[in-house]
Amino acid sequence: MSDNKTQYHHGDVPSALLQAALLRIKNEGVEKLSLRALARDIGVSQTAPYRHFKDKNQLLVVLACKGFRELACLKAQQPSPLAFMALIEVGMSYIYFAMEHPEQYKLMFGSKIKHRRDYPELMESGGAAFQVISSYVVKGMEAGVFIDKEPEVLARSCWTTVHGIASLSIDDYFEHITGNFDDFLREQVSLCIRGFMKEPGLLDKQ
Repeated sequence: MSDNKTQYHHGDVPSALLQAALLRIKNEGVEKLSLRALARDIGVSQTAPYRHFKDKNQLLVVLACKGFRELACLKAQQPSPLAFMALIEVGMSYIYFAMEHPEQYKLMFGSKIKHRRDYPELMESGGAAFQVISSYVVKGMEAGVFIDKEPEVLARSCWTTVHGIASLSIDDYFEHITGNFDDFLREQVSLCIRGFMKEPGLLDKQ
């Protein structure tokens, strides 16, 4: 790690530690991560990280919260006035976020963070990220294109699908897919959305 030291500006030690942590997680996994090793990576004293993070677990929580906040800001890549198309686009954005930030994504939803329910900020940021999908589902219901179910049920169905696709994608389970990968992903998300549309044939017209 000595040849990959993170450069940081004076006073920005927390950000530098987070960046260094993602690099170490990528190269060595969460298990071998330590605040002391991160201090060496960015060239600060061994005690400096503890001024910003109580322990390794809290640093992981901050990393996960950061990821959830980014998810909560997701928008459709190709905005559409059609609610079901907008939801498909948001699902695509979600998957590509995971593919671009695989270590952080696995941390957000994996079991490496201990006692995650003891961190209100983690629960709140995760809930805010879920609300992005939920809000698009509600728009579709208000527009009369989705079946009459509890919005949360439909949102969780959609989230389960995109989360599964995202997780399989970052673990290279789709590496042998032939044809355009973007088209493949879009088809998978579209099939999910089709399942709770009142008129599934509308998708075929787009």
